[in-house]
Amino acid sequence: MSNNEQSTSNANNESEDLFEEFGGNNVNYNHLFETVTCFASRDEAFEWAQKIAFDNGFALIKASNGAKNRKQPELLGSYFRCSRANDINGKELIVWNILTSEKGGYHNHKVTKYKDGHRHFAGLNAEEKEFVRQQVRASISPRDIKNGLHQRTPDKPQPTSTQIYSVVNKFRREVRGTRNTARQMLAVAVAANYMEWHKTDSETKELSHVFMAHPEAVKLFRAYPHVVLIDSTYKTNVYKIALVEVVGVTPCGSSFLIATVLLPSESEDDYGWMLLRLGELLSCTGSSISAFVTDREMGLIAALESLHPSTPHLLCRWHINRAMEKQALSKENFMWYKDIIMHSPKSGWYRVINASTIDEFRSAWECFSEKWEEMALYVISTWGKYRKKFVNCYTNQYFHLGNTATSRVESSHSLLKAWLKSNNLNLDTMWFRIHSMLEALHSKIRYELEVSRSRPRNGDRVFSLLQENVSINAIEIMEEEIKRGIELGNVLEEHCGCVLRVTHGLPCACALIQLQRTGKRVHLDDVHAFWRTLEYGNIGVPPKTHDDELEKLFEEARACDPAKKRVIIEKLRDGLHPEDEEVKPPPVRENPKGRPRGSTTRNKSGFEHARKKPAKVSTPATTFVQHTVGDFDQGPVGAPLESGYNKGFLSTWTKKYAVPEEVRDFFDGWVDVGNDGHCGYRVVSHVARGRESDHLVMREWCIREIKAYEFYKDFLLLIVVCCLRVLPDTRRH
Repeated sequence: MSNNEQSTSNANNESEDLFEEFGGNNVNYNHLFETVTCFASRDEAFEWAQKIAFDNGFALIKASNGAKNRKQPELLGSYFRCSRANDINGKELIVWNILTSEKGGYHNHKVTKYKDGHRHFAGLNAEEKEFVRQQVRASISPRDIKNGLHQRTPDKPQPTSTQIYSVVNKFRREVRGTRNTARQMLAVAVAANYMEWHKTDSETKELSHVFMAHPEAVKLFRAYPHVVLIDSTYKTNVYKIALVEVVGVTPCGSSFLIATVLLPSESEDDYGWMLLRLGELLSCTGSSISAFVTDREMGLIAALESLHPSTPHLLCRWHINRAMEKQALSKENFMWYKDIIMHSPKSGWYRVINASTIDEFRSAWECFSEKWEEMALYVISTWGKYRKKFVNCYTNQYFHLGNTATSRVESSHSLLKAWLKSNNLNLDTMWFRIHSMLEALHSKIRYELEVSRSRPRNGDRVFSLLQENVSINAIEIMEEEIKRGIELGNVLEEHCGCVLRVTHGLPCACALIQLQRTGKRVHLDDVHAFWRTLEYGNIGVPPKTHDDELEKLFEEARACDPAKKRVIIEKLRDGLHPEDEEVKPPPVRENPKGRPRGSTTRNKSGFEHARKKPAKVSTPATTFVQHTVGDFDQGPVGAPLESGYNKGFLSTWTKKYAVPEEVRDFFDGWVDVGNDGHCGYRVVSHVARGRESDHLVMREWCIREIKAYEFYKDFLLLIVVCCLRVLPDTRRH
């Protein structure tokens, strides 16, 4: 064997040993990289070789020739040699060649088959990283960013979520710099001209209270300060502290977020601090709030009574009604029983709270308390002292624009959490997403105001003077009021109530109908200024507010000792640049309200849990009726019967001829119910409850059901006709 053959054999044996040691595929890739091409730079040569490697299921890295000194030899290497050609025009031309190694053509592990997530195949290049940064600025979630990258390059292997998060977190660290999340939030808020107040713990310097108001929201609040709705929500941040949303109303019917507030607790002191900051926004305008709408948060109620004793305060009727529903279900766990308590025409709860006069309220309450004694005791103990905050005869005396529930704040909670998309956000990330939400919301409000300002609406001639001067929402409310007046007909004057004049600042039904009959029109003076304000800015704010006072203070400061000047400058700087203070993020709370980590969905309310409870089924003491109750889906199946149940249907029932022969064999017995004109309701009560004594409850429920749907009228007429034909000799009820 020649020396060349011997060396070749040794090389092959060495390659096989390397293959066995490192798990390669025993394929020599040298021939793929053999080329006589000269490259202008090392990077150009590497890109050429890398493309070939990618096409064959592996990747190259830029490595030095120090592999010989390592214990593990480099099996696949692309070595770049610099060759200096002859001088050209006095300059040296540098070109790069790729040379292959005799032993380096074997791969030291299996070739990659699935390239998704591989850092070389699916890694993000500079252009894709910039795309990710743009998406982060637009508050796009990493999941959607990953989908966007796939849409841009569908043929490229997809990166993993970890790779996306790595780029996102790196970008956030670059933006944040050396600041922590608390200081970064304050810095970006100041840069965006937010109205900002905060408090820190004097010992730990941890952030405890934060009040943020977007500059556009401040202008909206100063233009429309009339109704303010307040409610808190949880599961919005990693610190698990409450986020309070303060919401206002525009003349177009939209809601706007006045401020977002982070509070350590829902105590009177914390809510008082928030209300003081809210008052600062209006302090330079002379405007005042017409009504507050909240739920029964005791700390907030106490703070409002202390700081705004003369401002009307309404409690959310929706929450009150749900509390009543829960209480009704806790007594008798039947949905129809709850409906009787809430909707009964004579003794229902809705008749109590919808009473339009004091006398009507007293009469309705007497009926309710006599009929439902236990429920009345609950109302007295829980809601009695707040009756002036939710009963119509009292709330109709306030200018509340129809807001008697916190539905607007609940909708704002839903919108906010849709933008946040997580309950595990830091302060700076949460602020940025809220800011993006507010920018979109303000754009929508500006569009709605412009529609009312510049697009006339075809409608009744009575509103012609209001076109483009009053919001379209106000005109629609008055149109509905006209329809109500037409329905009242001859009793309009008696039952109008003129409530709309007070609660909305708009003409009521009797006034609008009178204008229509006389051919007159509604004037701008007849409409509250709220509906006529279609432009907003710093309304009511003097152009140079506090400027004279500042000038005097500056003059005094200039005359101070240099040491005193330094103290003044530091305090002024702290007020203008709170991000420069020593501020730390708040601590993570241990037992917050809301669901466990991972969801922004709220906990179910008490009435929702009550609805989910299984229906109560009485223990049978006597024989059961062999029927199920189809009309009452929450009622018991087979309730025990009172005395009077008779076996032997065919032998003892004298009116058996009234039942068709085809169904007689299916009857097991009969009951002779009372004959006081309510026999049908007694039968239903007997089947549903096992006793006749609840027949009046059944009657009230049936009446309400029939009134709610028109098709029952034709159905009942058909039943009467059939009864007259089939049972001519029986007693007709």
